[in-house]
Amino acid sequence: MSKFAFVNGKYLTLNNARLSINDRSIHFSDSVYEVVAVYEGKLVFWKEHLDRLIKSLSMLDIKNFNNIKNLIFKCKEIIDLNNLKFGLIYIQISRGIASRNHNWNKDIMPSLIISALHKNVFKSNKTISLISNKDIRWKLSNIKSTSLLGNVLLKQKALKNNSFECVMYDEKKMITEATTSNIWMIKNKNLFTPPLTKNILPGVTRKIVFQIAKDLNIKATEKNISMNTLVNSDGVFLTNSSSLLLLANKIDNLKLKTDKDKISELIFNKLIEVIINHAT
Repeated sequence: MSKFAFVNGKYLTLNNARLSINDRSIHFSDSVYEVVAVYEGKLVFWKEHLDRLIKSLSMLDIKNFNNIKNLIFKCKEIIDLNNLKFGLIYIQISRGIASRNHNWNKDIMPSLIISALHKNVFKSNKTISLISNKDIRWKLSNIKSTSLLGNVLLKQKALKNNSFECVMYDEKKMITEATTSNIWMIKNKNLFTPPLTKNILPGVTRKIVFQIAKDLNIKATEKNISMNTLVNSDGVFLTNSSSLLLLANKIDNLKLKTDKDKISELIFNKLIEVIINHAT
């Protein structure tokens, strides 16, 4: 169990970790975050996560954060303090603390919190069931902000329907992504995933899967995918940092083919190999 967190310059026990009620993350979800996997006490795909974090800060115009270069050392301190061998590191940067007002002062100083979760991210998972729903999130879901209420409501809907995840589609009935994951389709031993648009978060694991597919001589392509196309594919899987890869066996109670060619298994095994060799 994790015992320590970092809050605005201090390493604190979880019982003493406090954030001001005037932090803009509370009032407005005015913050960005990253979830980074930890393998054998090392950060997984740190550079990719850091690059996305910097981009998210820029897109929300959060300035005055001067700890980017030291962020990795703070994360490693939290790993050490919590004896974290396998699990997740959560990083959140808000615009800062100020009396509630939609506008902000240009001199406001960002808040930083870092916490840890013990979890075996790297095990091979059982197949999962999915539901689908219209994408109800805000229109800049490509920013990894903490504005996650749409995601939360649809993830809970999936749970109520005895499913693990909800696959979302846009007004043209084209799939965007799942609430916590990017989605992939297998057809004729090739991989397909929706193109990056303002509806889709550029997932770190998604990016690595493209690289892995190239190494394995598996064709991976960005393509608009309808629900009907998905249902008639040879396999469907999700990718993210907290579960790596999850193969689905049904959506909306319709059975899905479960990748008889074991493409997803090849990807998962290679993913583990890359993580072992490249964790920081």
